Amino acid sequence: MKKAYLLFLFLLLFLAACGQPTDSRPLATAVPTTQTTPLPPATATATNQPVPTATETAVPATATPIPPTITPQPDLALYPEDIYIYPVPYLYAGEKATFQVIADVPPSVTPEDVSVHILVDGTEVASGFLTDRTRGGDPQGLFKWVWDTTGHIGQHQVEITLDKEDVITVGDEVAENNTAVLAVPVLDPANETPAEANAVWVTAENDCCQVHVVTGTAAYRDLPDLLVTIDTAVQEAIHKLGEEPKAPLHIYLIDRVLGQGGYAGSIIVVSYSDRQYAANDLYQIMVHEAVHVLDRQFAPQRISFLAEGIAVWASGGHYKPEDVDTRAAAILRTGHYVPLAELVNNFYPIQHEIGYMEAAGFVNYLIKQRGWQQFKTFYTNTTAEDGATLAEALDANLQLYYGRTLEQAEEEWLAFLNDQPYNHDEEQDLETTLRYYNTMRHYQATFDPTAYFLTAWFPYPNEVLEMGNPADLSRHPEEKINLALETMLYAANQAMRAKNFNRANVILDSVERVLNNNGSFIDPLASSYLELVNITTEMGYEPQQITLTGRQAVVQATKPGSTALAQFNLQLKDDTWVLTN
Repeated sequence: MKKAYLLFLFLLLFLAACGQPTDSRPLATAVPTTQTTPLPPATATATNQPVPTATETAVPATATPIPPTITPQPDLALYPEDIYIYPVPYLYAGEKATFQVIADVPPSVTPEDVSVHILVDGTEVASGFLTDRTRGGDPQGLFKWVWDTTGHIGQHQVEITLDKEDVITVGDEVAENNTAVLAVPVLDPANETPAEANAVWVTAENDCCQVHVVTGTAAYRDLPDLLVTIDTAVQEAIHKLGEEPKAPLHIYLIDRVLGQGGYAGSIIVVSYSDRQYAANDLYQIMVHEAVHVLDRQFAPQRISFLAEGIAVWASGGHYKPEDVDTRAAAILRTGHYVPLAELVNNFYPIQHEIGYMEAAGFVNYLIKQRGWQQFKTFYTNTTAEDGATLAEALDANLQLYYGRTLEQAEEEWLAFLNDQPYNHDEEQDLETTLRYYNTMRHYQATFDPTAYFLTAWFPYPNEVLEMGNPADLSRHPEEKINLALETMLYAANQAMRAKNFNRANVILDSVERVLNNNGSFIDPLASSYLELVNITTEMGYEPQQITLTGRQAVVQATKPGSTALAQFNLQLKDDTWVLTN
């Protein structure tokens, strides 16, 4: 994307107060005084030097004036690369298109005042304002299911304009960059795969939940086993919080990765696919997201830092089972620690794994101090309205319920972490995990931005079920570069979970080379993955998982329209991968 993601910068100004001077020394001024240096006395050897006269003056050297640097003023703007049309990456006739419009809005402009007009082939299909925000804090307009493409096979011109009426003057001096034009093809549904063309939502029930899946997906295939796992995970969340759900939970299992692989409001959405490169343990993430639903019943205004901390605490780890105290101690010892006030005030933009595990560690410490019930009361009553900043709100409630300021509580917690035993494996795991997810997000931002958590649209599935398309939550880019990099990320995660950190980092090195070289596969490992993808797709299959061991490879793949996994064994002979089964 042309626009850099939002950065949060905090400048602390320390002003030294100066008392009025009592001695006779001159006060400092904006213009420094000149000092007179006496000439050295004449010496016998200097008689041949000219003697200065009153009319002779030294001519100071003059510098060529440097013109002031003119900094371009921020201007309201819209760029084609910041517009996403769902379902991605293409539309079939008959689908209802959603427009996500992310704009560059200068500080002098109120986003809610910026109008948006969307035209298709000259006809307006939607209008509104930039009333929403991305997870990264960028102003956006979301126009859901506003263009019905039924009967519109072919190429179309989409024109989107900001502030069409030219109401905004300050901060929108350049009107030419307010409009973006895109050529959008609508494909013939006759070319859609049968599985996608016939896809519908189906619902199954277990003791806790209503579980929604789309036919023809891995979740639909594995539904009987998933119902058991989900029920067990939700019961764990209920047990940890001591909170029964007031109604059955609604859980949607989707066939693509969004963000880190799950999100929740009043409902739960979890990614589930054979090529689930976000590296989540399904049980772990189900407990995590169930906590988010249950805690809204007693803490509807909780702050994000505590909400994510309690979800990781309750699930016993972030993406996998892990001791939160040991993990937080590793964060501190490896120099990744973020001071709590900074983290609380800017939770989601901070590096994800650091923020979540720090929050969990602090929550765990508070619960150990005074038990779950005291923490629950504190958690319920800590809201954004309790202070000018979220950190100040947390500070006020810590004083009320724990008798400590945020600074005092943090100091005591850090002392506790410093007393934790040193664990080399934990630090290796932490460093590899951080690298893995940073690389994964780099991949998303580069080759699947609609999955990247700071820009992704996270739709309410019940709305999708009622008004949208199943493809809104399943279709995603599947070019060969996507297949290769996603199978590489999946393999790196498998190595990391097996604590083969060297292998995981070798694969991540290779992924990063592709990402840093405009998608070029320039090393032997990445080239092997791409060749294996090519071989598999040429046989009419979609690769889901690829395992490379020396000169041997195992590929798990599915045929279009089928979720049955087929295994192919290949061997590298004379620099060429050859099928052996």
